Amino acid sequence: MAAIMIYKSKFGTVNFWDPYPRLNDFKKIGINLSGGADSSLLLFFTCRKLKQLKSNAQLNLITGVHNLRPTNIWNAEEIVELFKERFPNLNWGEHYVDYYDKDHEKDKPNKHRKHEDKLRNENKIEVLFHGRTANPDEKEAIKNNLLYKRETIRDKNSHNRKIYHERHGKPFYGPFDNVDKRFIAEMYNKFNLMEDLFPITASCVEYAEETDYFTKPCKKCWWCREKKWAFGMYDGCVK
Repeated sequence: MAAIMIYKSKFGTVNFWDPYPRLNDFKKIGINLSGGADSSLLLFFTCRKLKQLKSNAQLNLITGVHNLRPTNIWNAEEIVELFKERFPNLNWGEHYVDYYDKDHEKDKPNKHRKHEDKLRNENKIEVLFHGRTANPDEKEAIKNNLLYKRETIRDKNSHNRKIYHERHGKPFYGPFDNVDKRFIAEMYNKFNLMEDLFPITASCVEYAEETDYFTKPCKKCWWCREKKWAFGMYDGCVK
């Protein structure tokens, strides 16, 4: 019997995969891979589990790319190549990339959902894995300037979180929903991912003028500040 994968840290515990046996039924897994640290760790955990199970489930990557911030695809592709080298015997499927324009600032989830639904309807994926983490609690957020411009849906008390669900007939797995980015950082250190994986992840979401044409993190956007809070550094190991 395969060992249960329970990831523990002082910032929370993730009981990965095993409490949700339905996951074993899917043969086409889709993983949202933004190029950031959270979704990259989700890919790492999934690769470890599929290797442990000796599973032939197809692993497909999904990346949304905003046309005015196009560089996250470079990060995502480099991350995929790293894991293909680490886990060469897995059944690697396609990397589905969706280039989009936002109609307004909060339109990104709508664009992503439309692409994901298209992949489901075309039977290219059967279940969607998402690496979304929880926001820092209010005290931590105020202390570290992370209250303003956060995504409130990620607040721990904002909605009835279910790690796995099949609402509207759409299987969804979000194992990090109840832990914040400090858990992610601790896992990177625990599994020695700081030297090869962390430097090729990107969290900054600002545009060309704020990032010297995408050559450095802005250090101002919410995602930059969250990464600095959890890891002690920004994208590219900038301190």
